[in-house]
Amino acid sequence: MTLPTYTKAKKIRMKNNPTFTEKWLQDLIAEDPSTLGLGDIELIDRERIQHKAGRLDLLLSDPDSNTRYEVELMLGSTDESHIIRTIEYWDIERRRYPGYDHVAVIVAEDITSRFLNVLSLFSGSIPFIALQMSAVQIENSISIVFSKVIDSTDLRTDDESE
Repeated sequence: MTLPTYTKAKKIRMKNNPTFTEKWLQDLIAEDPSTLGLGDIELIDRERIQHKAGRLDLLLSDPDSNTRYEVELMLGSTDESHIIRTIEYWDIERRRYPGYDHVAVIVAEDITSRFLNVLSLFSGSIPFIALQMSAVQIENSISIVFSKVIDSTDLRTDDESE
């Protein structure tokens, strides 16, 4: 068996890079939502207006499990406003459409240890997924890798099954 050829990758910081904007990232995910690693999911809406609360970056759906993902994208490191926004959009959507399971998802280049601790406090109360993304360039190609750093959806249990 022949081993693949090694090609050195260069890590790219997307924040403050004029080529890789949040809109570019949104377009990339909208074209193929499964790139996030959340399963075979579909795009429902983008830049969805939330009454008195801003715009939800992406609303995704897994039709097989009747689950909706409220996704907030952030270039750079996580901050308080994006975490609050993620939870707020999740809450608005779950109240608006109670017939679905809803999961709050934040995607950022760097999910700092400070916010990892804060987000883990929500475990079991709010179904929350935190994805850290890394952009790498290999020759003339760019790839983005999404890594799950928090998945509190697995921690929730049904009272009847305990």
